[in-house]
Amino acid sequence: MAKKISELNNTEYNSLLNDFYAEPKLRNQLSKDEIKALAEKLNSKIKIPIIGETGEEKILIKIILKIDNFLYENMPNEFYDLVRTTEKGIEKEEAKMIAERLTMLANEKINLPFLSEKVEEKIFRYVIELIVNSAIKKHDLNETLKKPE
Repeated sequence: MAKKISELNNTEYNSLLNDFYAEPKLRNQLSKDEIKALAEKLNSKIKIPIIGETGEEKILIKIILKIDNFLYENMPNEFYDLVRTTEKGIEKEEAKMIAERLTMLANEKINLPFLSEKVEEKIFRYVIELIVNSAIKKHDLNETLKKPE
């Protein structure tokens, strides 16, 4: 059973602070394989003008890293961890509301000047909805990433 806040010892509390104040290069929740799989899915939905396919994939990975960092800063890690469990999770209605709010906030906070606002919003919505919907009870990010579109 999880400890109550009042039961956290100094080490556990300091660990919580270290997660919260982690430097930017440590603020990723998605694994390398998850990022690559997400980039492949996104690549089938988005075309970046003028760039060849290999360059496009690299750009999409960088965009996903930006979104992952944004989610790390705007969602508690404890929530983000729900994307990897099927036993715990949120309801579909909660996921819809959270994804909508995060998409709007991401579009305000992250600027991709080489893309139109419409394409930017489409990317943010797709990636954030996929991740947040993986936090729904009986869902899991790895299974979601394996499903064909």
